[in-house]
Amino acid sequence: MGAQEIGLPLPWVLGPMFGVGFLSLAGVAGRQPIVLRNTGQVSLGLALGLYFSPAVIAELSQMAGWMLLGAAFSLCVGILFARFMQRFARLDGYTAVYSSAIGAAGDMAIQAQKIGADGASVATSHAIRLMIVVTVIPFIASAWGMDAAALAMKAKAQLPLIDPMHLAVIAVFAFVLPIFAVKTKFPNPWVLIPLSCAGVYAAMGNETRLPDLLVNAGTLLLGWNLGQHLTKEFFKASPRVMLGAALMTVGMLLLSFAFATFLHLVVQLPPLTAVVAASPGGIVEMSITAKVLGLGAAVVTAFQLVRLISVIVLIKPIADLLVRSGWLGLSSPVSLKK
Repeated sequence: MGAQEIGLPLPWVLGPMFGVGFLSLAGVAGRQPIVLRNTGQVSLGLALGLYFSPAVIAELSQMAGWMLLGAAFSLCVGILFARFMQRFARLDGYTAVYSSAIGAAGDMAIQAQKIGADGASVATSHAIRLMIVVTVIPFIASAWGMDAAALAMKAKAQLPLIDPMHLAVIAVFAFVLPIFAVKTKFPNPWVLIPLSCAGVYAAMGNETRLPDLLVNAGTLLLGWNLGQHLTKEFFKASPRVMLGAALMTVGMLLLSFAFATFLHLVVQLPPLTAVVAASPGGIVEMSITAKVLGLGAAVVTAFQLVRLISVIVLIKPIADLLVRSGWLGLSSPVSLKK
């Protein structure tokens, strides 16, 4: 609430993130229970899925090619910065590729560990990228002069609240199905499955929205989850990886702004919607940012989802190709000198 009172952009995410981050640095913040993290993700997934009405789906189907182009752009940006991360942070080739991939942060760390890469460095790189992007994008919107609160209120006024009984039925599926999906290695099940459940409901012509209390609770838990990583141990672990990830994120943001300008001029996407859709954040963080700021949340979610699937499916063959071609060395530059 304090973040909202002082006019902080995206207060229900940035407020908890900065607050918990400060407490984590002081060593007095506990880890977020997994059940709360999952609950927050379910809430956000449901909120986003309700945007996919028949009219929105029809509009998105006309942009499928541009979404694939956006995914290809993100993969190319990741390839470009993989070489930077290998040289600057002194990583081996595979760790560099997984560290610079845009999207699917949790899945990238897991995949990296499975092939023998440095999963800790991958997780650190993605955590730095997400925190920077989530912090920067709302301030860009604010500096743009956009009245986010007014846009959000306008969006809310256009849709009624979802029927409580309907929500209860959808919530059962949204909470139960991910339990089984986790065992099948389904990517990001606590977000994508609730999003799909709510999306099916919305696609049947039910144009509604989730109560503000549930949305705010989900964004608060998201901010807490991001802020809890800012411990003393986190900053001491891999300073070169952290600095490299920060510099990489700045470069990614600049390239993403250029691509967003292209989407605005050619596809006629609203400028800020294009910026968030092209930004190098995660699907949850960017989609909920679009929702809270009153932007095209369905468009942003669709762009981010296509990129997420592309990264998960293609990252391993891309890493193999980059190492075999010599674009990246198999070993880190330090180990090669020894």
